[in-house]
Amino acid sequence: MDHLPSVKIIEICKMAPPPPEPSRAADVPSSLPLTYFDLFWLRFHPIQRLFFYELPSNDISFMDEIVPKLKTSLSLILRHYLPLAGNLVWLPHSDFPTIELVDGDGVSLTIAESRADFYQLSGNGFHEVSEFHPLVPQLPVSHDRAATIAIQVTKFQNKGFSIGITNHHAVIDGRISTSFIKSWAQICMDKSSVPIANLMPFYDRSVINDPKGLAKIYASAWLNQDRPNNRSLNLKLPKPKPSFVRSTFEFTHQNLEKLKQRILKKNDEQISSFVVATAYLCVCTAKLDGLRDGNLWFGFAADATSRLKPPVPLNYFGNCLIGGMVSIERVGLLGENGIALACEQIIKGVKSLEGGALEGAENYGTIMSELTNDYSKAQAISLAGSPRFGVYSADFGWGKPMKVEIVSAESPLVFSLSDSRNSDVGMEIGVVKERQQMETFAALFNEGFEAL
Repeated sequence: MDHLPSVKIIEICKMAPPPPEPSRAADVPSSLPLTYFDLFWLRFHPIQRLFFYELPSNDISFMDEIVPKLKTSLSLILRHYLPLAGNLVWLPHSDFPTIELVDGDGVSLTIAESRADFYQLSGNGFHEVSEFHPLVPQLPVSHDRAATIAIQVTKFQNKGFSIGITNHHAVIDGRISTSFIKSWAQICMDKSSVPIANLMPFYDRSVINDPKGLAKIYASAWLNQDRPNNRSLNLKLPKPKPSFVRSTFEFTHQNLEKLKQRILKKNDEQISSFVVATAYLCVCTAKLDGLRDGNLWFGFAADATSRLKPPVPLNYFGNCLIGGMVSIERVGLLGENGIALACEQIIKGVKSLEGGALEGAENYGTIMSELTNDYSKAQAISLAGSPRFGVYSADFGWGKPMKVEIVSAESPLVFSLSDSRNSDVGMEIGVVKERQQMETFAALFNEGFEAL
């Protein structure tokens, strides 16, 4: 939009990794096939996260101190995350896309400066969704290849900078994306060359069993789309309305406990913070929509690493997500026991993943193929991110982030979840709505806690 503060590009460079250490050379592949967990996300829009950092002193030079440290540490961490320096390709003779790293590849890094107000953007107030777009890089994609990741570092005139990271969802999920960021931050802060052991990626694809032939089913779903070049790696991006605004809401530990105690009066089952928070969001959504017939659909993704048999290492590099979907009667959500009803259904949805993590997975490829062809057809509310990722622990040496946003979560049907910088807050929720709807949602969100 015309009134937005401009971003001036200072430099665009390609950051290449140094050669792998001899002891790790065999463990860090330059070529990696996609599994069915990855293929599911092949044409899903890229994931964009934005980290805001306040500088402790005006004496710290952005170009002479911050940028060189970030560049050096980025190159070093790419040695351990080699596939992120490569590209996604789908060759004519290949059944599946692969990640390939060849000489000359690297991560696109943009250095920029902005005239926007750092403190206004990193606050919890209302922001037009377009305000964040100049701060995150576009992922270089074409018919023939797609970059796996792109990074932008932006300096603000009043004491802060941001790091925007865009990644291809078919390459890594939020678990590994945030592990990469935290590994990069740790190397930058400690001036070491090796991330801590639990952040070192595990690349062995043989741990992902595929007895149902899901990879072939998902690849066929993409190849059978009604489009001229079904091997194209171009991405169709959702288009948010210019009138959309985003804001952040907080679940304090105190409010989460009050909600749990209220539910326990009606249900003896232990309830997690995730369940009670998402149940509360379902109730707020139903109230915002008003009295309607039918059900509210709520979809969520769950980490599959511990749910597969045998389990997959937590540091496995790649996607490892399964999805759950629950349906809740709207009239019931508006009643006195609405939160208890939502909790009951969400608990059932989570438990349904325990017995058969891949139950019905044969149909997932067709569902995603239809969704990415027209994002406007999505009707269920869903989630992005997770408080378990610990994004606020990504300290590059200048302190923890002031704020973290999932910029790509720009639909009124998507809530983004994260931990918080504030020790009193158990969970942050990112919300996108039309401004008037956001004002109503904010009132509903706060009124519910006042009534506890």
